[in-house]
Amino acid sequence: MIETLFSTPLYYTKVDGFHNIQKEIEKGLDKLEFKYKKHWGETHLLAPQNFNENVLDICELNTLSNEIDKHVYRYFEEIGRTGYTSEYKIVSWFTKCGKGNYAHTHTHGAADISGVYYYKTNNKDGNIFFETPNPHLSTSEYFTHLGTAWDHIPVEGKLLIFPGWLQHGVRTNCTDNTRISLSFNITFQKGV
Repeated sequence: MIETLFSTPLYYTKVDGFHNIQKEIEKGLDKLEFKYKKHWGETHLLAPQNFNENVLDICELNTLSNEIDKHVYRYFEEIGRTGYTSEYKIVSWFTKCGKGNYAHTHTHGAADISGVYYYKTNNKDGNIFFETPNPHLSTSEYFTHLGTAWDHIPVEGKLLIFPGWLQHGVRTNCTDNTRISLSFNITFQKGV
């Protein structure tokens, strides 16, 4: 018998209301100004750049906001977390990755969970990848295959939810397509 210990729950789904979400985003993008984050170099464009705002509210993305809430609830059902409440703070932002853009390996700090929604992609313009939270897997030739990065292909309408502490990044976009995604961080209120 095998028991898989210390698993990392990554949730993905295709959202309901895809066409409404896409229309809301198309309208909302006109309200934003995309810029590079100065100390990161020209890795990828962000709107807004400060990670303190909620672009879901700024752009009035009500359908997507409701979908995120629904799937956060399902995420916690799947991992067996009882007593889930929807009382949380969410910050969100858009990312544009043109040719040559990428996102370095990073975590989302103190966020309880993080996620991404793919608005525009050709499925070849930069996979998101996740690194193992167990760096010791690579010390053994028998377990090193369990410690490689895990890629997820971007697909329009796909929503990913994962722990904020999970190391991840985005592979370099080698196509002429500009990928646009919405990322978010959720922090639960104390006692949740």
